[in-house]
Amino acid sequence: MSSPGDRDWQRELEKLEAEVNRDTTSQVPNESTEISVSDTYKNWLNSAKNWFDRLPQVGKIAVAVGAVWLSFSLLNTFLHIVSSLISIAFIGLLLYVGYKFVSNSASE
Repeated sequence: MSSPGDRDWQRELEKLEAEVNRDTTSQVPNESTEISVSDTYKNWLNSAKNWFDRLPQVGKIAVAVGAVWLSFSLLNTFLHIVSSLISIAFIGLLLYVGYKFVSNSASE
């Protein structure tokens, strides 16, 4: 037979399961949130387009040059990071091979 303590634990477990199930069903995202994010993005994009259209020709060229410069700068940074990681991996490989060579020479 189960003791009263076991029944208390069982009731507590059932309460916790009901609470968890209630919390997970209440956290389902609704579609209005997704639409508002999309609408916010569209509004921002439209306002940026309107701002760009109101610029004089020289301003449009300056923005285009700045965007190209920023893009190349970001690409340059990314390539520097990748080349640094490759260099670190190569140095690590050389150190590992050197270690194996020295440890095999020492054991013979």
